[in-house]
Amino acid sequence: MKQESAAEFALKLSEELGAFGEFHQLLEQEQAALIAGDIDRLLQLAPEKTGLIEKLFAFSVERDHKLAAAGYENTPTGLAAWLSAIGVTDETREQWELLLNLAREAEQANRRNGLLIETHLRHNQQALAALQTAANPTNTLYGPNGQISGLSSGRPRGKV
Repeated sequence: MKQESAAEFALKLSEELGAFGEFHQLLEQEQAALIAGDIDRLLQLAPEKTGLIEKLFAFSVERDHKLAAAGYENTPTGLAAWLSAIGVTDETREQWELLLNLAREAEQANRRNGLLIETHLRHNQQALAALQTAANPTNTLYGPNGQISGLSSGRPRGKV
C-alpha cells in the first residue's frame, strides 16, 4: 500500500464526513420513528442504517491499514503523528476534529435510540404478559369443575 498523501487523506475525510452526516440524519429519522411508534418506517431505515454502518466501518479499516503500513499505532498520538508526517493542512485537521465530534454525537444518538427501543420492548412485553394472563384460564379463581384453581401450592387442602 502506497503512502497516503495529504490531498488523498483530505478527500477521503470529506467522503467520510458526508457519510457521517447521512448517518446522523438517519439516526434522527430513526428516533422520530421510534417516538411515533412507526414500525414500518423503522423497517425501511434498517437496511439503510446497516449500509451506512458498513461504509463508515470501511473508512475506518482503510485508515487503520494506512496507519499501520506507515508504521503508526492506531491511537490519537499515532494518528496525530501520521497527520503531521503526511503534511495535512490546518483545515484538514479541523475537519478531522469535526469527524470525531460527529462520531461521538452519532454514538450518543444511537445509544438514545437503543434506550427508546428498550422502553418500547419492555412496554410490549408487559402488554403481552397482561394479555397472556387474561387469556390463560388457569389463572382464574374457579376451574371448569367449580373447584378453586390456579392458587394451589401443590399441597392438598385440608392436609398439613
